[in-house]
Amino acid sequence: MNKLNMNVVKSMKGKGLAVAIACALGAMAPLTANAAIGAASLFGQGRILGTGAVTAIDGAAGGGINPWAVISGYGTNQQIGATAFYSHVLLNNYNMDAYGASVGLFNRIELSFARQSFGLGNTGGTLDGEINDFAYGGGETAAQRAAPASAILDKAGLTSSATPAFFGNSYELNQDIVGIKARLFGNVVYDQNWWEPEVSVGVDLHHNEMPKNLATTLHVARNGVSYYLSATKVWLNGIFGLTTLADVNIDVTNANQQGLLGFGGADGMGYKVLPAASVGVFLNRQVVLGAEYRDMPQNQLIASKSSPLAPLADAVSKTSAWKDVYIAWFPYKQLSLTAAYVDLGTIATMKSQNGLYLSLTSSF
Repeated sequence: MNKLNMNVVKSMKGKGLAVAIACALGAMAPLTANAAIGAASLFGQGRILGTGAVTAIDGAAGGGINPWAVISGYGTNQQIGATAFYSHVLLNNYNMDAYGASVGLFNRIELSFARQSFGLGNTGGTLDGEINDFAYGGGETAAQRAAPASAILDKAGLTSSATPAFFGNSYELNQDIVGIKARLFGNVVYDQNWWEPEVSVGVDLHHNEMPKNLATTLHVARNGVSYYLSATKVWLNGIFGLTTLADVNIDVTNANQQGLLGFGGADGMGYKVLPAASVGVFLNRQVVLGAEYRDMPQNQLIASKSSPLAPLADAVSKTSAWKDVYIAWFPYKQLSLTAAYVDLGTIATMKSQNGLYLSLTSSF
């Protein structure tokens, strides 16, 4: 990466915090007055059931894989609301646990935190074997195929003999995500006689705990900043007379698999502008059926396409859009349960990563 690109990357990271602060300060302008007016019920749940959505795996209010424009909790513009969540994703080769909490301030600002743990399970050993096949050209012995990733990557010339094992069974990739979302304008319930959706802007600060040597081998950064603009519209008399929701997002990100595999790649840290969308239909006041789509950046990991290591790099780098079909149940404001069929495509050479998503959100 040349000096100019490095300066651009550093500038983007620095601007991430500046954008977050600017959004917060701009949206906080009316909050002091609102707090004074509603001091008698500062902590409350005055909004309508379902308007706080559920919790996406990045910790923000939304669906399962996408944040939406709504603010978490059920606090009105004179109240503070809060949520806590836990989600589990069980795929064909991997699994993920996510948990965290958020605070919604006066239906204007959302602050969130999420912890994600992505488990390789027995697939870690399989990934070592895939790398081994490349390193030895398919002529390895049984002992060589069972060797840890450190020895395999040494053979491929990717690392030195001092590199510890990366994978093996039960390996986990962990990251923390701190998010801030600011509602700019609109209201999903009250703007029924106008085309205007509820619109919010968000910033996510990621910290991935992968070992430094693994990040070096993948040619990725362990810390990253992602941005999104979200527009959510609800029609109370929508499809077949049922309440209908639609959300469209624009993501600006360089996160690999939402940051679980780091940020950027061998060809640089450039950001991609990508689409995401969600739809939902309230079958009744408590049950929502819907679907989601989220595109992912296609960064080249390990080595560029011109490198002798390109075949291995291409296999590891292959990324697919994330999709789901979900059903969410809101028995009352304090609790929501979500179940979904998710299709995450190819992750780290493993194709057809689909399975079950379960999530619980508690609101306060």
